[in-house]
Amino acid sequence: MSVVQEVPGQRYSRLLRNAAYLRVFSAGLGSISGQAIAAVCLVWIVFKATHSPLDVGALGASYVVAAIVFSVFTGTWVDRFDRRLLMILSDFSRALAMGVVVVDLELRGFNLITVLVAYAVVGAFYTLFNPAEQALVPALVESADVANANGLVRSSRSTLQFVGTSIAGVLIVTVGGTIGLAVNAGTFVLSGALLLGLRIPSQGLSRSRPQRARSLYYQDVRDGFRWLWRAKGFLELTISATFFNFCWAVIGTFLVIFATEVLHGSALVYAFLLAAGVAGGAIGSLLVGPTHGERWAGRAWVVPYGAACGGVALALVLVPQVPVALAALFAIGVLSGYAGTSWLTAAQLLVPTEMQGRYFGIDNLGSIVIVPVAQIGGAFLIAAYGIGTAYLAVAVLWIVAGLVFLFPRALWNLGYRPGGPDPTHRTGADGAGTSGSPGGTRVG
Repeated sequence: MSVVQEVPGQRYSRLLRNAAYLRVFSAGLGSISGQAIAAVCLVWIVFKATHSPLDVGALGASYVVAAIVFSVFTGTWVDRFDRRLLMILSDFSRALAMGVVVVDLELRGFNLITVLVAYAVVGAFYTLFNPAEQALVPALVESADVANANGLVRSSRSTLQFVGTSIAGVLIVTVGGTIGLAVNAGTFVLSGALLLGLRIPSQGLSRSRPQRARSLYYQDVRDGFRWLWRAKGFLELTISATFFNFCWAVIGTFLVIFATEVLHGSALVYAFLLAAGVAGGAIGSLLVGPTHGERWAGRAWVVPYGAACGGVALALVLVPQVPVALAALFAIGVLSGYAGTSWLTAAQLLVPTEMQGRYFGIDNLGSIVIVPVAQIGGAFLIAAYGIGTAYLAVAVLWIVAGLVFLFPRALWNLGYRPGGPDPTHRTGADGAGTSGSPGGTRVG
């Protein structure tokens, strides 16, 4: 008897017929499109008002520092409380923050403190929304569909980021950046409204609301750190992300300066560079399902997002021309999109369901804790030596870090292979088996 092989279009069609998944998918699309517009508008508003690399760095740092502080707590909240309600709370809180900035800009004009505080609120609640969503998706789809579900989410959002960043450039040069912030407030409200109507299947509901009422909160936090310490592959991945994200943070945060001072471009050039990156991310994310990147998640992470991205960043510096810069940002998007989706899919399939909120929260903390250092340190480096020298130093560091992290064996072997029991049904810290995580029953 022959086995009918599903084509990718059929898999995606089945996912989009899943009403619960479709609501989560649509809610994320709504918020990310507006946030893409607002991110470009905020950077441009701050840079044009102050012309200070330090203020641009402070804007990014306000977001990330708040994310770091909240990451300590949000992962445990995700494992203890209703994940849907946490996502709704995050959306409405971020909408309020963006709304306050819009009103303040219209009534009082530019005020850096207001912008920094509001962006900190957005960053803090993103760290609540993100692990809640990541932990919820495996409860809504079959294990075999998780890679395609992640690819569809990340690719669609990258596509909307591409559109959003392009629209932001047009808005800035026509009606001003404040309109972009208002659009973002509206999309957060739309996302929250969609999640209000979400109905989680009974099986998924039991997964997404584990009964931990008797356990102490701080004991749960300690258990999460203890689990990650034992999961060597995931631990090494988080450590590598600290270095890789440092490099990308310097490149991405100060791209507005590179676009204007080195490429001599306008807001449109800056927006198109960002759009090229997210367009590449859309393609890279979709490649994980067909290539089964989750089976070799460790090497699918460290090779593309390590030395390969560093090499592309070096080309960006050595050939400072707009076409080359667009191609380089696109390539970084493809490589990082593939790496990130491979990791996320493997984590969703290997980390025990009742531990996923804490794992994603701790991983978020570990991988972004260095980013404020990159943003503030990068600002001082640029002020002292110029944007070209700063980018060159970061590109070399990225290549070196990528080569170093080729050697840890647990990270290299980290991956998920189907064939055993559904890992989302397992309990206990020893359930996430790979050669790079406790248990060792699933090797990549």
